Amino acid sequence: MTHYTQYLKHHVDLLQAFSDTAQKVAPFSQPELSDDDTNAFIETLKTLCKMPEYNDDMNEKGQWLVSRVVSAYSHLMPALHRDLLWFFGGNCLHYMPDDEISFYQQLEELRFSAEEAGHDFDYAAAKQSLDQTH
Repeated sequence: MTHYTQYLKHHVDLLQAFSDTAQKVAPFSQPELSDDDTNAFIETLKTLCKMPEYNDDMNEKGQWLVSRVVSAYSHLMPALHRDLLWFFGGNCLHYMPDDEISFYQQLEELRFSAEEAGHDFDYAAAKQSLDQTH
């Protein structure tokens, strides 16, 4: 498994956990989704949970999904892991305070340094370690 794949897997796992939670609450828990936006939201979420690699299309879909959570499904915001805001970047960064952005920038620098040195990088462990130093 490559470093990037480990990083991607971490975020896909977070998306899957979010999907599991979202599908248990209204309006997504209904047997038939009546609204086109609701259908698009679930389909986009399912697509993101199956992404085999990260690309610009997935990034756009992720940013759209986060914006829909904020604007239309705010009751789901507590279930959306903060790592996903950073992962999708762009407009998602507007929902993060400056100190949180700084934290994720430091984490990215650690990840890039490890990859450049050819070392394995455990994203979750690095995040926990960095969090303890703040």
